[in-house]
Amino acid sequence: MKEDEEKKPKPHQLLCFDCLDRRLKSDFSNQLIFSYGVSDSPLPSSSSAVVQMSNSGGETCSASQFVLVYLPSDEHEHEHDCFIEYVNECGLETNGGSNNQDLAKIGVGIVDEQPASLDSLSNGGRQTTLDGIGFKASTCNRAGRFSCWRTMTALYPIAHIGVCSYSIFEEIASDFLSGCLEDHILCSLSLLIERKASGRDSVNFLRLLGIPSFDENSIPGCLRHPNIAPVLGLLKTSGCINLMLPKTPYTLENILHFSPSALKSEWHIRFLMYQLLSALAYLHGLGVAHGNICPSSVMFTDSCWSWLSFSDKPLLKINLSSGDSKHAIPTSSMMGCCIESCSSQALYADLKLLPSMDWHTLFHHWWRGELSNFEYLLFLNKLAGRRWGDHTFHPVMPWVIDFSSKPDENSDSGWRDLSKSKWRLAKGDEQLDFTYSTSEIPHHVSDECLSELAVCSYKARRLPLSILRMTVRSVYEPNEYPSNMQRLYQWTPDECIPEFYCDPQIFCSLHSGMTDLAVPSWAGSPEEFIKLHRDALESYRVSSQIHNWIDITFGYKMSGQAAIAAKNVMMPSSEPTKPKSVGRRQLFTRPHPVRLSSTRKKQWRNNNTSRSHCQLNEVVNENSLLFEASNLQELEEASSFSEHARHLSPLYCFHRQDSEIHISPLEKTSSESFTRNFFQST
Repeated sequence: MKEDEEKKPKPHQLLCFDCLDRRLKSDFSNQLIFSYGVSDSPLPSSSSAVVQMSNSGGETCSASQFVLVYLPSDEHEHEHDCFIEYVNECGLETNGGSNNQDLAKIGVGIVDEQPASLDSLSNGGRQTTLDGIGFKASTCNRAGRFSCWRTMTALYPIAHIGVCSYSIFEEIASDFLSGCLEDHILCSLSLLIERKASGRDSVNFLRLLGIPSFDENSIPGCLRHPNIAPVLGLLKTSGCINLMLPKTPYTLENILHFSPSALKSEWHIRFLMYQLLSALAYLHGLGVAHGNICPSSVMFTDSCWSWLSFSDKPLLKINLSSGDSKHAIPTSSMMGCCIESCSSQALYADLKLLPSMDWHTLFHHWWRGELSNFEYLLFLNKLAGRRWGDHTFHPVMPWVIDFSSKPDENSDSGWRDLSKSKWRLAKGDEQLDFTYSTSEIPHHVSDECLSELAVCSYKARRLPLSILRMTVRSVYEPNEYPSNMQRLYQWTPDECIPEFYCDPQIFCSLHSGMTDLAVPSWAGSPEEFIKLHRDALESYRVSSQIHNWIDITFGYKMSGQAAIAAKNVMMPSSEPTKPKSVGRRQLFTRPHPVRLSSTRKKQWRNNNTSRSHCQLNEVVNENSLLFEASNLQELEEASSFSEHARHLSPLYCFHRQDSEIHISPLEKTSSESFTRNFFQST
């Protein structure tokens, strides 16, 4: 295989963000702007992305953001997949010049005045009439009341189905943003008022308002349910189908983490529950289980109207009455790159982190030294809601050296103090004390430890100039960006980003006039710098102090007297009842334990200086037992800390086949199991 030859992704495979970006640019003629990937994984891999259209001046506009979900559609891998058959058939009909094409694009159901019988909508290979288009019912073995095709017509009633192109994407987006769909709804309302609507129109309109019919024999309506996220387009290209959805500014997860006061009263909570139950009742009426109800799957519009996301479900044929539903849990084999030369391959090569791991499991492995600092910090970022690639809320990493000298564990020179925030190191205690004492609302630091300005400045060599002009400075002046790592570290009061520990390409400039970001003199190349920088992050010195940085960034030093003592009191929100999609989430309310591996190494060093090599060999077994006994206190503290942070491992659904981690939920949250596993591994 040639180095840059594209590999065909496997079904359910999560692409790295670089490859996902390449795929979308290829599908949409390089005219669609990839903003960031949408992923449940702490790693930069996904099958969904937030994309933007640019205006006539080439600038991006946040109002024109949409979500694209990439679904592989290889005919050999999905030979009997009803969803792919549905898209193929509808695409042929839609592109065939039907008189009803324009109506189909905005979801106008063309139905007979006489209601269709259940027999004509059930499985059996007969011809059925769906929204004016003739389909042959699927021959799949789904045991629901309605055929897969009829169910998908109810789930995707307003979706434009056709060939993938930027012009089609632009047309769909324009119709949605201009309110064409709402115009159709108002037209339906006018028909009802004028008593010109058929019985089916009345049922559809009531469904649109969230008042579905709960009659077991009712036929799915032609309009979408108002609390299910609308799929605007099903755009087919070579080897995949792109689902196009509007992007909402918030999710329920955002609201709960960053602005819980936005749910102003019990009435708001009850109404939210009603909307979700109404959406679920509609899905269950179609014989479909959602299977992933969690805060991140509940979308919120600007008016806080809720949509239940269902975009990742087309390939799952789940029947409520059958017990064979299977959920694909991502594993390391499902994450990868499309080309051999992709820079992200090095990131995945040695990582043990899996999306299916929970926090208790990860903490256990990290504390024992079986998981890297880099991976553990990535997972904490995910728990805090940070999104890899989203410049407004990018994952944060600590600066561990000041780049004045090559990192050397035997020297104190060049290492950063992890017991203080980068803001405190940059501003100084005197300035922070002055800010705290003179502010109307006392605070030491801003409400963000990694600003959008800092992220875009760090990544300036790789970002489009339109983003730099919008975020950093309206007039692009390449010489004003820091030219080397030491200058960058001194310039910013913000923390670091993961790319400086894993991606050599971040140093290489795509822009004429902007030189590559220079690595320190003690590193011969970006690749060597990344290795040395990552080694510094995983060093004994950092491992023995990283808990202090976690306390400041994610832990108990974010609030209360501990925050005052650490000069880490953040500026509070001026509008606590306003919904927010970003913010600081405090994960822990107790001091984070020191990593056990650093304690072991320290004790080993002490023993090594006081005993000869032969003496150490003679008493190795005795020392092992003494070591375990001497670390009982650390073990007890770590176990108690893990129990107290139980909320970080919510269980929203139960998977019958639970990936590669053979630890029961009880074992994951049990202090006794934590202790038992510790002794078994040492």
